[in-house]
Amino acid sequence: MSSFDKFDILSVSERAFKAKASGKYVVNGSSGTLYDENGEVVSYKEANKYLTENFAKFLGYSSQDGSEKYKDGVLKWLFEDKLSLLKNRKIVSVCASSGGSEALFLTFKTLTKDHTLLLPSIRWPNYDTIAEMANINFETFNRFNFQNKFDFDALKEKITSIEGKILLVINDPCHNPTGYNFSSDEYDELFKIINKNDNKIALLLDLAYLDYSHSRSMVIEKIINSDFKNPLFLAISASKSFGYYGLRMGALITITNKESEDHYLANYKKIIRGTISSTNHLASGGLSLFFENDNDIKIVKRKILEQTERVYKIGTEICKILDEKNIKYYPYSSGFYITLIKENAEEYLEELENKNIFFTLMSKNEIRIAVCSIKLSDLKYLRENL
Repeated sequence: MSSFDKFDILSVSERAFKAKASGKYVVNGSSGTLYDENGEVVSYKEANKYLTENFAKFLGYSSQDGSEKYKDGVLKWLFEDKLSLLKNRKIVSVCASSGGSEALFLTFKTLTKDHTLLLPSIRWPNYDTIAEMANINFETFNRFNFQNKFDFDALKEKITSIEGKILLVINDPCHNPTGYNFSSDEYDELFKIINKNDNKIALLLDLAYLDYSHSRSMVIEKIINSDFKNPLFLAISASKSFGYYGLRMGALITITNKESEDHYLANYKKIIRGTISSTNHLASGGLSLFFENDNDIKIVKRKILEQTERVYKIGTEICKILDEKNIKYYPYSSGFYITLIKENAEEYLEELENKNIFFTLMSKNEIRIAVCSIKLSDLKYLRENL
């Protein structure tokens, strides 16, 4: 078994489960699932009730791209009272997807013939797998510069070196796996670069963790005010927002100029028809009813904010512990993950597992901590044992 097989999420989680089942105190920082202080998956009864109470209504097939109610609801949830501003400036289309992952796949597959996929050097590993399955070639650029900021110089250099069209993927806010968040100025710089290369670059924003970010409003404002000639793609994950990991629900939003012809949705539907046949009607149907209830939306958004603050507190406390122990890590602002920079990472992970602390291996010198699966009550144990 290779190091990465031994320390991938599933292998580590299995060992953590066995250790806990044997009665040991376990800190499981491997799972990308958001758990509460009782170790239960975080979801919201105000949204869940629409799924459970209407189960039988949505047993039939959905259309490939989801119902109009679901698609309208996604836009309402995402853009709130600013949706009309966006629609006045742009053409906006929505395609339901099986989580954020399928939204990524749909985009990669649609643009595979004439685009090179451009990814940062530090990234969610599954981007590579999705790219392989979509048969799209990809290149990478250095993510962080020596000031621990996003490396725009490396991005510009790589853009110049690539002939032909580019699909650029930016996972922000709450970047997986580092927890880095773009500032307002960094978004301005990113959009400036894209506008300078507007006939060359299509941008895909992976917004999987948007709802658990302090910069949500700023990001939405930047999207609404964007002025790209090429399309802007948004990958949305209801799986992350509502705790529907097993239900696999999300959306791909495509934003184009009013002068542009939207030929993307038909292609998405064809891909879905040829892979999973149709979207998850139970999840999309239940959520479409939830999206119609403004009071329940308000309650869930408040609860998501409470969870955002809890995860942020855990993350910042872990950073303090790492600082105390002189353990380096990539810049963390908020979100579900922190990535350590550690020589001989595998040996360190084995030391930690001997103390029943479970993290995952990103590279031979990088370790990912899933803050989202750690409890506030675990912090004392981490301080004593990291």
